[in-house]
Amino acid sequence: TSIFPARPSTEELNLDPNLSPEERSQAILRSKFGLKSYEEQQADLGDYRALLDAEAKKEKRDKLRNIDKLWPEDKDFVAILPPGIIKGIDTFLKLGLGVCTLAFLVAGVFITIEAGAKATASELPAGLEEFVVGVVQPNFTPGLGVLLAFSISLGLFSIGLGGSAQSTYKENP
Repeated sequence: TSIFPARPSTEELNLDPNLSPEERSQAILRSKFGLKSYEEQQADLGDYRALLDAEAKKEKRDKLRNIDKLWPEDKDFVAILPPGIIKGIDTFLKLGLGVCTLAFLVAGVFITIEAGAKATASELPAGLEEFVVGVVQPNFTPGLGVLLAFSISLGLFSIGLGGSAQSTYKENP
C-alpha cells in the first residue's frame, strides 16, 4: 500500500560480484532509477565520442588505482641503486654546492671591490675592472640559480635517502 513502486533488491538486479564499487553503484543507479552518466546522455543525443572519452577516463582511473602493482609501496628506488652510485651522486652534489658557494662568494667580493672603487673614485687595474664588469656581474644572478639548484637537488636527494624503506623504523612482531 505504498505510493512508491516496489524496487528490485540487489539480488534481483543480478549484478556481477567482480564489479568495482564504482561500477556497481553505476549499475544499481542505472537499473533501479534509470540514471545515465553524462557520456551516455551525450551518446543518446548522437555524440558517440562521449562514450570513447568515458572509456579513456575509465582506463586512466583504473591505471591510477592499480599503481601499486607497477611499483609496490615497500619497493624502494634507492634500494635499487648500487651504493657506489648513491655515493657518487651525493659527492657530486656536495662538491657542486661547495664550488658554487665559493664562486658566488668570490664574485660578491669582486663586485664589492669594483663598487668600492667606483664610490671612492679609485682606479682598478684595467684587466680586473673589465673582468668584473664583463664576466662576473652578468653571471652573478645565473650563478645564484645554479647554487640554488645544487642546494635543492642535494636536499631532495637527502630526503629521498632518508625516506627510503630501508631507513624507516619498523617493528617486526
